[in-house]
Amino acid sequence: MTKEILLARMHVVLGYLRKYSTRIGALLIIVAVLAAAAGMNAHAGSYTYVVYLDNEEIGFVPNEAEILEYVDALHEQEAERYGLPVKPLQEVRVEREQRPGIQPDEWTVKDQLRRELEYDVYAYVIIVNDKPTLAVRAIEDYDRVIEELKGAYVSGKDNSVIQAVVLNDQVEARLTLVDPDALYSADKAADILRRGTDRSETYLVSRGDSLWTIARSNNMTVGQIQQANPQLGDSDRLQPGEELNLVVADPFVSVSVTEEVMLTQRIPFETKYQNDSKMYKGATKVITPGKYGYKEVTYRITQTNGSEVQREILGEVIIEEPQTQVVARGTAAAPVAGTGRFLWPVSGGGRITSRYGMRGSRFHYGVDIGSSSGTAVLAADSGTVTFAGWGGAYGNLISIDHGNGYATKYAHNSSILVSVGQKVSKGSQIARVGSTGNSTGPHLHFEVLRNGSNVNPLNFF
Repeated sequence: MTKEILLARMHVVLGYLRKYSTRIGALLIIVAVLAAAAGMNAHAGSYTYVVYLDNEEIGFVPNEAEILEYVDALHEQEAERYGLPVKPLQEVRVEREQRPGIQPDEWTVKDQLRRELEYDVYAYVIIVNDKPTLAVRAIEDYDRVIEELKGAYVSGKDNSVIQAVVLNDQVEARLTLVDPDALYSADKAADILRRGTDRSETYLVSRGDSLWTIARSNNMTVGQIQQANPQLGDSDRLQPGEELNLVVADPFVSVSVTEEVMLTQRIPFETKYQNDSKMYKGATKVITPGKYGYKEVTYRITQTNGSEVQREILGEVIIEEPQTQVVARGTAAAPVAGTGRFLWPVSGGGRITSRYGMRGSRFHYGVDIGSSSGTAVLAADSGTVTFAGWGGAYGNLISIDHGNGYATKYAHNSSILVSVGQKVSKGSQIARVGSTGNSTGPHLHFEVLRNGSNVNPLNFF
């Protein structure tokens, strides 16, 4: 019942009582007026303000304006905490409703609002090829991400000049509402976009491959390849045609860098041979050492995600001409088969740095003889060269078949002085000590095989 209806009824009662009033009637009039006023106050007192959070009633307050001001203050606190504009995830609504007997509890309502109100922030989501990836706080952070992506693959070397840095994917930033816990720093965002996800590839092993060369060409470590290929165990020996699993990074954003690079390169020297009837066939002796020449070559090199995809020569300047090497080459007939008794394969002796047998978790199939780089490597017995070239983890490798069931291997050489099919005599120089392949320093790795199986070389000395 409204206040106006109550007043109207009171006026009707008063008019009636005036018409028929006595002293007692006047008293009744006063009582009636007081009763009507009390009823009107009781009706007005049954109304209160109900607070809703997403249509869920959470309490009662005596004043609508004060609770809405408190909600605004909470918004400002959250915006100050994040340093970004915010938007609440829930709706706060205040309605005036009739709730007889209800006592407002403003502090309880405020505490519940403080605990339960949640917010998103306005931040920049990085979009790659129309797909949202991650978010950063400000447009300045996005600009920094782009600069870090571009700079990640720039060499920064003094001998290079950057021609172009291009993002191969469409990248943009859009301002939108974001969960504040999903924001990334510029450095972390750039790292994620550059790393991307992992994808698996299959590599077919070719002759001369080693775990080290495969890892190097695929920007991986030997440990990562072994982890992706548990069938290898502790062995580092590979067979041509064997398949390896490679887990490689697949960036979210592809970056191409084109640079002009000036490199100083060696010019190989020519070798001229002079026949010497006093030396066995296959034996050689350097009369005049060769000398490398040098040239400056300018390339235009394009790399995508750190891997070279194109190289173009722009020009070259010769700094120093090479000097021809003169080598005496034996013409006397050499014995075909070995004696079965081996000569120590390093001129001057050297020292044993690793023996035949288990070495850590792997088996070492030869003996390592440490010596200075360039020391003469000698044929342990007469025979025929069956391999002379790059042997993967062996580096520069020579194999000699001695024709009597025995064969020997000479690995990690700095240079090879014989060729396949060449017959060599016991004690003739076939190579120079080096540190090629998987090697930690200059030494000769020497193996002896009997009927195709490795045996301890030290048993023959």
